[in-house]
Amino acid sequence: MKRALYPFPDLITPDEVAGLACDKRIESRLIIEKGGKTPWELQRGPFKPSLFSKLPKTHWTILVNGVDRFVPSIHSFLDHFSFIPFWRIDDVMISVAYDKGNVGAHVDNFDVFLVQGAGTREWLIEDRPVLKDDFVPGLPIRLLKKFKPTHRWVLEPGDILYLPPRFPHHGIARGDRCMTISVGFRAPSAHEIMNGLISRALADGDDLTRYSDPDLKAQAPGEISSSAIKKIQQMVTKELLSEQYVGDWLGQFTTEPFPDVELQKLRRAPTAKTVRSLVASSRFIVRAEGARFAYLHHRPNTVSFFANGVKMELRGKAATVAIMLSDRISIPSSDLQSLCRDTKAAELLSHLLEMGAIVFD
Repeated sequence: MKRALYPFPDLITPDEVAGLACDKRIESRLIIEKGGKTPWELQRGPFKPSLFSKLPKTHWTILVNGVDRFVPSIHSFLDHFSFIPFWRIDDVMISVAYDKGNVGAHVDNFDVFLVQGAGTREWLIEDRPVLKDDFVPGLPIRLLKKFKPTHRWVLEPGDILYLPPRFPHHGIARGDRCMTISVGFRAPSAHEIMNGLISRALADGDDLTRYSDPDLKAQAPGEISSSAIKKIQQMVTKELLSEQYVGDWLGQFTTEPFPDVELQKLRRAPTAKTVRSLVASSRFIVRAEGARFAYLHHRPNTVSFFANGVKMELRGKAATVAIMLSDRISIPSSDLQSLCRDTKAAELLSHLLEMGAIVFD
């Protein structure tokens, strides 16, 4: 998508990304293709600032994960991708590279939008997904053994490249201070989903629901009948795989904050009067970096609202406020001013403020 975000907004500089790589709270990596101790040398952060003056002039890349959880401008940048549900978004990773810096030909297990933020990067793409892992052995990073590019694009600031899962790609910096912003999406495996559902079911379950077969018919005593199998399936479907149960689990699972998130909680919840005053005196209500919201629709004007893994049942104007907060990272305070006259809506904002999940700007 050429010039999709042009002129590209002033979100973050390559130097600031390098600074984040020195922060012990943030996951970061340095990959040196040539000029390091070994080919494709991998180092993990946090790094000392003096490192950057010792790096070779070319062939290196630094990658910083979860930048949206620490930088407000990158967090708000996610509103550009609200055409995909927020619960599907994983994080924003930013890479900074100097000339010829790259991380090799590889695949990702998830959808990703690659946004060029500064400098120029050449992308080589293979037009068929790789379904089986086949990597170069003996390296600290996963490089594809076979890579036959069929397409080539050169991205400049404001250009976006979208890649579906498992499509091989290779990005190479052309010149210095090349910065790429990667918006990655969650793609939980079947194993991860089943493990989450079953773990919750075991924690929530009781021994009152048991197998029974009052309609049992005479049969060979050693046989497990198809009717018995169907009964077991129905028990599992009713208790574990009902729409409500899966929805509640998914809402809590996808809104649980990452371990590196430390929200600024308040000692006590502000009063409804204080909340209304804050709304009236601020320009925006912003979801705090690292906070996650989602909701499930039930009856009209009734939702299950999930905030950082906590479920709340809301209706009326409080439900409307929850929906608005979930659908946007940043909301003009004027959009909520009349809704906050409702006591329940004001109480919701008060609770979220106490959690540190929203801030007034």
